[in-house]
Amino acid sequence: MMRNKVLMICAVSAMLLTGCTQSHILASGGPAEPVFETQQGIVLDWTQIGNDMDEEFVDNKDYPMALSVNYSMDPKEKKLDLNLVVKAGTTPEEAVTFANAAVRYLNDVAADQDFSFEKSSETSYGGFFKDYDLHLIVMPDYTMKEKQYWLVDMDIPKGSDEKIVPKEGAVVMETTAADDTEDADETEAPDETEAEQTQASK
Repeated sequence: MMRNKVLMICAVSAMLLTGCTQSHILASGGPAEPVFETQQGIVLDWTQIGNDMDEEFVDNKDYPMALSVNYSMDPKEKKLDLNLVVKAGTTPEEAVTFANAAVRYLNDVAADQDFSFEKSSETSYGGFFKDYDLHLIVMPDYTMKEKQYWLVDMDIPKGSDEKIVPKEGAVVMETTAADDTEDADETEAPDETEAEQTQASK
């Protein structure tokens, strides 16, 4: 009788140990799944957003007018100031094209960090700008105090998706001699290469 009790105790102990072991394996096994649902208290990494925007627009042949992207945010007032600096000679139409792309791109990289923000579309600046007012400026370099050269200067209330338009009466800033020389050098470069190839073939 005592021997049977000992065997039963051993069997139960073995079952309990096996059960615990299996439970532990199941709990820790398998790859971690990405979390896509809305998370509370997410703090956006603005350094990363700024770096992403620089990589997207600066030195990009699709936006040859772009020089820099600058911003400041007031989280308490829920307001973002976005200042886009362009080259002299940029037209108001080019400024609007750049601004439209930059505003939507900023929203989308913010949405990559916080899934609660919807992505932008042709008719919407996206979820971030449903929560934040936007003050948008597009200006040529070195014209911070010369507003007559600003190409875009407008406030876009949150959620309005107000169309970006050129500043009324904006003056297109003429290119400098240095800019003209740089453009001329870029234009002449292919001719010089062609001359070198012709000389080499003789």
